[in-house]
Amino acid sequence: METPIAETIRQILMVGVVISIEEKLLVNILYRSERELLNGIILNNVNFENLIKLASRHLMLPALFYNINKKNASHLFPKDFIACIKDIYTINKARNEVLLSEAKELSELLFENNIKHIFLKGTALLLANVFEDIGERMIGDIDFIIQHKDEKNIEIILEQSNYVVKTTALYRGSIRVFKPKHLARRNNINKIIAVEPHLELLAPGWRGTFNSKKLISTFQGETKTLKSPSKSFLFDHCIYALQIADNGFFNSYHSHRSIYDIYKLNCKTSLTVKNIKKNIYIKHFFLTIAKFKIFDMYIKTSYLDLYYDKLFRGVRRFSLILILRNTNTILKNIVNLFFSSKYREGVSTKIINHYRNKTLLKWLTKLLQP
Repeated sequence: METPIAETIRQILMVGVVISIEEKLLVNILYRSERELLNGIILNNVNFENLIKLASRHLMLPALFYNINKKNASHLFPKDFIACIKDIYTINKARNEVLLSEAKELSELLFENNIKHIFLKGTALLLANVFEDIGERMIGDIDFIIQHKDEKNIEIILEQSNYVVKTTALYRGSIRVFKPKHLARRNNINKIIAVEPHLELLAPGWRGTFNSKKLISTFQGETKTLKSPSKSFLFDHCIYALQIADNGFFNSYHSHRSIYDIYKLNCKTSLTVKNIKKNIYIKHFFLTIAKFKIFDMYIKTSYLDLYYDKLFRGVRRFSLILILRNTNTILKNIVNLFFSSKYREGVSTKIINHYRNKTLLKWLTKLLQP
């Protein structure tokens, strides 16, 4: 008989193993053949509203319709369900056509101003012809990466070309110690898709794991064409973005959009047990989704090893973030005090308010009391 502690540990380790019938059906539609589409599925037991919610949460509704249609399986499903996801697929395909057109216009603008750039994420996947149909992939904005030296120029060029920052950005007068992952997202009133210039691929604390230096060689080319990274690079970036940027590693979170991207990338050189075992983040990605049996591979590991890795990296990450944040904040405050008039004005206002409200005096009195 298990002790209460052992039972608790077992339940924690088994989180996410149970798969709903709706998720089973989603996986079958996306990755199985026509004959295997309904394997282990009784359609009368499927809640199609829940299936739509699940696919929507994972941004997979267009891919869901595309695969049902491709496998000539529309007759198996309720007509209103098919009509709903077909409309979303149609809208998404039209939007992606606009996205590619606007990405081309943006690229021409940047080349005219001698800004070397490479598209990332969903835009890069479309440009690399990863998908059979451009309507399959849902994309939020046009992500692209530039060299650090072009940061000021890109802001000026985008501003002059009517790409404006909608939300209030972080105070621009402050001094930064570390380069941000990306600059402010910008919209153009004459265009549909927002753009997001990147300086790095991950946040400062993770750049030792995966950084933009791997793209430097691509920047050397002078050919003025729409550029996206290699498929092997997109493979790595897709997994690191989910595991690190979206905290998939620490939360054991899986994203069907990311799984589908990896499946479509079909990087046979990267998709080997030997390569996967070398990297804890890539290994964790495949361990998390092993329950779906999408990729034909078996990675031997133990829960103890896996969670020890998580604990070790979690402690190291937490410590590093504390150091970086505190160092960053202290240095920024010191530098801003000397070089930013607005920052000095804000500090002065705070001191005056404290003086008027006697809060500083009360704090000092309490501190000096025996």
